Amino acid sequence: MASLDELARRSTALDDPAIDHCGQLVGGWSLLSDLSFSDLLLYAPTDASASRFVVLGHTRSVTGSTVHPTDPVGNEVSAVDRPLLQRAMLEGRRDEGLVARSSGEPGGDPLVDETLGGIGGRLTVDYIPVRTGDQVVAVLARESDPGLLRQPNQAERRYRDVWERFAVMVGAGDFPLERSERVGEFREPRVGDGVVILDREQRVEFASPNAMSALHRLGVLTNVVGRGMSELDQDDRVVRRAFTSRHSTVGELERGRISVIARCHPLVEDRRVSGAVLLLRDISELRSRDKLLVSKDATIREIHHRVKNNLQTIQSLLRLQSRRLDSDEARGAVEQSARRIGSIAIVHETLSTETADVVDFDAVAHRVVRMVEEGLGSTDRPLQIRITGSWGELSGDVAMPLAVVLTELVQNAVDHSASDGSVDVTLRVAGKELEMRVVDGGAGVPEGFALDRDAGLGLTIVRTFVVHDLGGSISIGRADPSPPFGTAVEIRVPRPGPNLPVG
Repeated sequence: MASLDELARRSTALDDPAIDHCGQLVGGWSLLSDLSFSDLLLYAPTDASASRFVVLGHTRSVTGSTVHPTDPVGNEVSAVDRPLLQRAMLEGRRDEGLVARSSGEPGGDPLVDETLGGIGGRLTVDYIPVRTGDQVVAVLARESDPGLLRQPNQAERRYRDVWERFAVMVGAGDFPLERSERVGEFREPRVGDGVVILDREQRVEFASPNAMSALHRLGVLTNVVGRGMSELDQDDRVVRRAFTSRHSTVGELERGRISVIARCHPLVEDRRVSGAVLLLRDISELRSRDKLLVSKDATIREIHHRVKNNLQTIQSLLRLQSRRLDSDEARGAVEQSARRIGSIAIVHETLSTETADVVDFDAVAHRVVRMVEEGLGSTDRPLQIRITGSWGELSGDVAMPLAVVLTELVQNAVDHSASDGSVDVTLRVAGKELEMRVVDGGAGVPEGFALDRDAGLGLTIVRTFVVHDLGGSISIGRADPSPPFGTAVEIRVPRPGPNLPVG
């Protein structure tokens, strides 16, 4: 289904300001639908004569039953079948009437099938011109089933009264409001969550049962009618901002562990605020879960930080031990172990600064390479280790073994590289696999080399991580058919997720 902007540009002659106004109306009309207990549809003319209309938007209320079980957006109706719709558009007059239901054939009246009931297969429709400035750009239709009429209770009467005030604002161009503050990460409060109606003096005229329950949890145990929010010992800044700015405002009311979102919609008459609708939604449980998740995230990051510190301590101890060894072979083995531990520490350090269990492996790879360069390079033999390509973000449980694999392969390549210490590392995403290729400029593997038989400790570690832990594969061969042959080690592991760059 096309968006409102796309549908309006394709099927109507509305200009950009008119389309923007319609989009803002549709973005905030769920409140109106709930207050009217009806479906709301937005009709826009397909031509200047308003002989046909297209449905640009539709919303259902959470307080009443729908008369549109299927989506009518994109359907067209004729002015011949809807003369009041045409008159509302051309003359800017609000009107109400009955329209016949149809079977919903393509291109026909978008109303539902008569088999759903209703008086004589008809619906009550209230047409309200949608005005921006001095121009009527569309028509808002409230469509309901007259067969569902019943004696309303006090809350329903209040809601319908407020709906009428909003309908007048739509016809006068005062709704949608010019600017609306964002509610943040939580769902917008709806009428079913709790409604408080305020008068022009910011005093409570009416509070729904759900609103009273929310206020009780905030410590309001007295009668609220005739009192302002500040008199109820509640923060009234959200209300005062709505009255002074004529914008829809939002805030949060708190008492201990209780948190309630307060959304305030000002009611405007003759360019003046004559009251407001305050919607209240208790988010205490959601806020408590958020705080718990934040606490858990902080704990996990702290664990990664402590693990990193412990690993770095072990790495330092191994380096101290290596300096006391007389055997070059033993010293090299201990230093290799220190670098393996260092590569794991780098991943834990990265995880300690992230909010999610993912790391930028490209950054980890460059740090691992620098660590190997510092450990194996010297002024007599400076290393030239180059990294190309990208893997992007990986989960911690995948990045950890791959960081050790990279360390082992680079160490091994440096040991067997040419005198210039040249090593090339390539990272690539190939479909559903991650590829790592490490090439040195040395003499190459000997004829008949077999990984199972001839691998040393480093390659054994690589094979264990790649094949057994990550379910991948490893291949070793000569990088070039002519001397110096060089050695190319290539590993492939399953790609862990879709959010990776394609190489």
